[in-house]
Parts: sequence; C-alpha cells; structure tokens
Amino acid sequence: MAEIEARFNEENAHFIALTQHPRDVIGRLLKCHLIVEHYLEQYLSEQYGLENVADAKLNFFNKAMLLPTRASSAAFVRPGILKLNTIRNKAGHNLGAEPDFADLGPIVEALRVARPHTMFTAPIEAIEAFATIACTWLVIPPKEHQQLFAEAFSNIRVHAG
Repeated sequence: MAEIEARFNEENAHFIALTQHPRDVIGRLLKCHLIVEHYLEQYLSEQYGLENVADAKLNFFNKAMLLPTRASSAAFVRPGILKLNTIRNKAGHNLGAEPDFADLGPIVEALRVARPHTMFTAPIEAIEAFATIACTWLVIPPKEHQQLFAEAFSNIRVHAG
C-alpha cells in the first residue's frame, strides 16, 4: 500500500506541476493559429470560389497546402503559416513546450522582409507579428489592385512541401 500511495503522490505532484505551468504563451499561440485559420479559410473560399471551406473538413495543414507556391502574397506567407501549424502542434502535444526563436525559421524570414526594423524579445511576439502579416496578406485585394499585387509578387517562389 505504501508503494501505491508513493506512486500516487508522485503522479499527483506531476499533475499539479502541469496545471500550474503558465499558459499565456500557449493561449497566445492558439489564438494566432485560430485567427490565421479564419483568414486562410476566407482566402480559399474567395480564391477558389468555395462556398463553405469548413464543410470540406480539412485540417489546418491541408488548408495551408492549398495556398499557392508562387507569384502571390499568399505564397510569401505560406511557409510561415505551415511553420505556425508545426509549432502549434508541438505545443498541443507537449504541455511544457514553448516556441523558441530557433523553431521559427520561415516566420523570422517573413518578418525580416515585412518588418525589417522590428526587434522581438520573445518568440511569441514574433509569432503574433507574423500572424498579423499572414492574415493581411491572405486578404485578396480588390479587382483594381490585383494586377499590382500580381506584379509585386511575380518573383515569389516557395518550397511546395
């Protein structure tokens, strides 16, 4: 009985440690992921004329894979969106996981272009800044500006995977 109680106390201490771990970063990460997914669905709906992307039951990764890989603002943010999903998945499967600057890769690359003079003190700040950029660049411009955007992003090519 003493061994059972000792094991219970050990597991209980582990459980308490997990519940007391600060969740602010994970909450902010999840919020960014959800907001980007909203804009991603909106983009796919408008770009491909899909009436209800949600009915297709695609997960975030599958939706992101439908983004173009060249010649558009959506192509520019695609690698960062895929990385955001990877980071969110890591946090979703490991309660103690928090993003590190070394994990951000294409998110940092997009920020170097879109916000070259901004310094981030925490990875979550960079993720939030990227989410803003991703959402903004997933908005399809009005018809009268589409040619300008096409020209501006005509040389963008990203890895398809």
